[in-house]
Amino acid sequence: MTIETKPELRHAFGRFATGIAVVTTLNEDNEPYGLTINSFASVSMSPPMVSWNVIRGSTAHTTICQANRFVISILGKDQRHIAQQMTGPIERRFHCVECEWSESGLPVIPNALATFVCSTHALVKAGDHDIVLGIVNDFSHRDGDPLVYWKGEYASAIHDRV
Repeated sequence: MTIETKPELRHAFGRFATGIAVVTTLNEDNEPYGLTINSFASVSMSPPMVSWNVIRGSTAHTTICQANRFVISILGKDQRHIAQQMTGPIERRFHCVECEWSESGLPVIPNALATFVCSTHALVKAGDHDIVLGIVNDFSHRDGDPLVYWKGEYASAIHDRV
């Protein structure tokens, strides 16, 4: 296989199970904007920092660049509908999706397993994406089973210990 075989490369990447999160912020009209991601990672404890990836040139990229702040909500297995909603048409992403507000006025997905309210620290170019680095300003978490993405589909994690 050559690296140019994108569908097969995507299948290979899909063998790594990832959690599902939703990034929310406000667009230039001060309206809620959200998108589903599976590229979330913790980066640093001091300062508390996270990362996620966004396609350069996309609406999401433009929105994140102008907003300079965002919320990451780690979804539980019972929140698949929210993950799917946030991949649909932009104008319908918050249709029938409950929303709360952070102290700093950002939209937050309620009942997420974890929530991180962040300010943008930097965007780092990486191929056709930018890696968004965010400083965590506030967070919360609860117990529950995560929603995961594996082999191109939503799944749930099994709590078997090895």
